[in-house]
Amino acid sequence: MIEIERLLEKVENIDLLSIKRCKEILDSKMKPKGSLGIIEELAIKVAGITGKPLNSMKNGLHIIVAGDNGVVEENISACPQEYTRIVSEEILNNFAAVSIFCKNLDIPFQVVDVGIAGKIEREYPNLKRKKIAYGAKNFLKEPALTENEVRRAILLGVKLIEENIERDFFSIGEMGIGNTTTSSAILYALTRKKVEMIVGYGSGISESGLERKQKVVEKVAEKYNLFNKTPLEILQIIGGFDIATMVGIYIGCAIYKKPLLLDGFISSVAAILAVRLEPKIKEYLFATHISEERGMKIALEELNYTPFLHMNMRLGEGTGAVLSYPIFKAAMDIPISMKTKEEIYSLLK
Repeated sequence: MIEIERLLEKVENIDLLSIKRCKEILDSKMKPKGSLGIIEELAIKVAGITGKPLNSMKNGLHIIVAGDNGVVEENISACPQEYTRIVSEEILNNFAAVSIFCKNLDIPFQVVDVGIAGKIEREYPNLKRKKIAYGAKNFLKEPALTENEVRRAILLGVKLIEENIERDFFSIGEMGIGNTTTSSAILYALTRKKVEMIVGYGSGISESGLERKQKVVEKVAEKYNLFNKTPLEILQIIGGFDIATMVGIYIGCAIYKKPLLLDGFISSVAAILAVRLEPKIKEYLFATHISEERGMKIALEELNYTPFLHMNMRLGEGTGAVLSYPIFKAAMDIPISMKTKEEIYSLLK
């Protein structure tokens, strides 16, 4: 995929001088050095991304990518496939958790239909119709995506960032019944960890359903010899349109030097794929919360990320990512608005 390779070549290293300068500014403030912990780490990392020691991250956008997964035919989900379309409309009507959070926190969001099996009939101002196909195929029967579909989904992700280039930063969410199975299968193929450590309950399946789901993941790895495949081959064989588009979004954020807030398990697995394609992408992404999905710990270990929220959530949609907005935005204001000891003494004279 020559186009993808050329895009990856555009990803640059973060700016170490801006990181150094931001840290110096923070250390000069009237507080013990490093006393704000992760807050300071956030500001310092963003400085490296943007190439500016001081940053005002006021204008974010939450992107929810939606697509169906053919593997639901294997009875690995507690929810019917039509829920992907129904919940996507629930989000667009501001009835879902993520859109309620966005409304309360004044966060704009988009729902991007990249591969929903059905059609959203109604029109919504923040619905982006970018459908590549009506769902991924059942990977136990045939590869989930074609090489061309993977390429189109990744390029679409980059394009979504280009279309919103005026935004200061982004966050990510997803909607797709069966996508904890696809992401678990990807994580299993990439890490070779025990399947029991990776495959969780997802939408709330029973114990017998969990065993069936784990067997599906093991079976597909053996069927395609996934342990010896490249990241792009793994994405094509067992991925989904949502995951492939997220990989493109991460590439786009790295190219255009935009911070991106990850959500939970699925977006983190997509991040591992992106980082395997280009390790420098790792510095442009932030873990926000630790999902209760079973494989999340392994995903975070693989990325070496430490999330700053732990709320026992595993809903998806980007719920954890949007809840991190106030923390993220406030962290950027510390090096800008906090005063040094000398400034405080001068002001209080």
